[in-house]
Amino acid sequence: MRWPAHGANPRALYEQCGLAPPDEYIDFSVNTNPYRLPPSAWPSGEEWIRWAGEYPDSEAKALRELVAKQEQIRPGQVLMTNGAAEAIYLLAALFAGRRVGILEPTFSEYRRACLAYGCDVEGFAADEARGFSYDLDEATAWAGKQDIIFLCHPNNPTGTVMEEGELRSLVDAAHTAGTYVIIDEAFYPFWRGGFTAMRWLGRYPRLIVLRSLTKIHHLAGARLGYVAADEAVIASLKTHQPPWSTNGIAQQLALRFMAMESFVKWTKERIAAERERVFRSLPAGRYDVSPSVVNFYLLRPCSGRTEELFFHLLKEGIVPRHTMNFPGLDGRYIRLAVKTQVENDRLLEALERWDG
Repeated sequence: MRWPAHGANPRALYEQCGLAPPDEYIDFSVNTNPYRLPPSAWPSGEEWIRWAGEYPDSEAKALRELVAKQEQIRPGQVLMTNGAAEAIYLLAALFAGRRVGILEPTFSEYRRACLAYGCDVEGFAADEARGFSYDLDEATAWAGKQDIIFLCHPNNPTGTVMEEGELRSLVDAAHTAGTYVIIDEAFYPFWRGGFTAMRWLGRYPRLIVLRSLTKIHHLAGARLGYVAADEAVIASLKTHQPPWSTNGIAQQLALRFMAMESFVKWTKERIAAERERVFRSLPAGRYDVSPSVVNFYLLRPCSGRTEELFFHLLKEGIVPRHTMNFPGLDGRYIRLAVKTQVENDRLLEALERWDG
């Protein structure tokens, strides 16, 4: 069968698998925040209508200033984008035809975007046996041979991170070699006690950080993200970006929700607690999981019968994310989101019922 490129489309997945979708199912393939802001936090009907009828600020000035203030950088170091995906493709266009290294397994759009712009792409594989970590010496030597490297941190789909000193060493060595380092921090807001490379921008002009504003606030349909980098890099990226790339509704929602920092902190705590509970509750000796620190993780049955498990979960109304298009994983794992307690209990019951 032809596996879909991404998750978050359950009905299409059921159709491609030749299964009738059950009356109720839970989408564990989508890795946005399972907790939503209360209705009182959302705009009024009049505000929705007004925003829909107005042209957006093409420079997203107010939003860039808010991001800059929160991240302690300059507004000129920020470019708002139509989701993190647009940021990835803008960067691929900027570095078209260059040598690109990608630390894998990771988000497939880095490779797809770079290949579309004629880049020579080379992957560097994580050590699965060591919790999907990287050999720092080997990674550093490899990075110095590239023009640009992509690193997702925390990583999708493993949910894993590097030690701060290790990542700083990799960035420092790559920068010394003249290599641009692109760190995608789309899932950083879910990481309790984590660190961000955003603080290093002043020291490394060739460091570029990506963020998503839609995952943590459950706004996937609004499409909003940003690039933070040296002002010269931002100026170059802007020449590739269409006008009005970030719509007015998305900008207004972000201005409203980004001020709710207590919600982000609360989410981190809830996600961490639920993830740890799920890991403790898995049937003993039957499943392995990646050492994730965020709102999703990899899981595989110790029996190796991952595809059978995938179809079992679909029939149980649990929609997992396949890993067929993640180099190095090749379908041996499934990716599962950390959801609410009730939803996670449904997953645990389905895993317990499987006889594999």
